[in-house]
Amino acid sequence: MHDPHRYGYPPTGHTPPYPQGYAPWHPGSAPGFHGQAAPPPGRPVAAATATSHLTNARFLKGALFGALAAYLLTNETVQQNAIKTAVRAWSMVQGGVEEVKERFRDAEAELHAAHSQDDED
Repeated sequence: MHDPHRYGYPPTGHTPPYPQGYAPWHPGSAPGFHGQAAPPPGRPVAAATATSHLTNARFLKGALFGALAAYLLTNETVQQNAIKTAVRAWSMVQGGVEEVKERFRDAEAELHAAHSQDDED
């Protein structure tokens, strides 16, 4: 069942205790001003909210990241340097893996040598 009080509608014949300048939203009222006073005359709604995202930290981070990505994707010198760096890093990883494998082989050989020496005694 629909409860009119849930949505801020006062009971019939009752004066609502809303602060001055605030009123419940009613069908046909300006969109975006649910329970709030209308903006001052002479200041369009779009202009009031158009610059609010410029101070939002998430927006600024996203814009900076997007600009950086566009720069990286369109600059050939940056692309070549990024690829060279990635190749160097991959080579270092592979070299590190080979070094670890060699150490395991050495440790395995020492264990076999120690085990065969124990069998001879």
